[in-house]
Amino acid sequence: MNEQIVFGRHHIDFELKYANRKSLGIKVQPDTTVIITAPTDTPIDKIKTFVSKKAMWILKKKSYFLSMDTINIDLTIKSGYSVIYLGRQYKLVVEQDLKDDVRYKGNLFHISVKKKENAQKLFENWLHQRAIFKITEIAKPIIKKFSLKYEAPIDIYFQEMPTRWGSCTIKNKLIFNPKLIHTPKRCVEYVVMHELCHIVYKHHNPDFFNLLTTMMPDWEKRKEKLDTFA
Repeated sequence: MNEQIVFGRHHIDFELKYANRKSLGIKVQPDTTVIITAPTDTPIDKIKTFVSKKAMWILKKKSYFLSMDTINIDLTIKSGYSVIYLGRQYKLVVEQDLKDDVRYKGNLFHISVKKKENAQKLFENWLHQRAIFKITEIAKPIIKKFSLKYEAPIDIYFQEMPTRWGSCTIKNKLIFNPKLIHTPKRCVEYVVMHELCHIVYKHHNPDFFNLLTTMMPDWEKRKEKLDTFA
């Protein structure tokens, strides 16, 4: 059942569902759909009063989901600086040496370079290749799990994107942003599952989010963490 309230200049539409419960519940879906769950026989006036009281929260939540994330991870390679790798912070140590090399141990990244001015490029190239390897490694079991119920591609691709962590094309080509390497493993898993679900549903409609919830029940917590990197 679809209902609506007016809050200032805003019209807030919501889907009303009745259920065997004791109190009113409210949820704003990532596609900005507002769902109100009410105890059976709750008067509509009481429900609309409840929604009106929650109107500011609803508008804030809708605005959050509608906002475009801009991925902006700073990467300055100098001794004493730090970098986030798979959600963990590592301190950088840049040293001049006879060969170019990157290695990490404990909470340190050791970058050896013949010329210190080449440290930035050396590390960026190393990190890009590492991202391809690690994200592929993380994605494989997620794709395998998804493939038990739905058809999924075997290969994945990588491309830097200023506003997206991943993409699923019309032809079901899965593309991931190498900058995901900065985020925790559980966030990478979420992005992979999110794009896999787009193989079945191309748009962010309720069916898409129902499938995502079925395949990864805690996806909202993972997304919340991922958003801290945008």
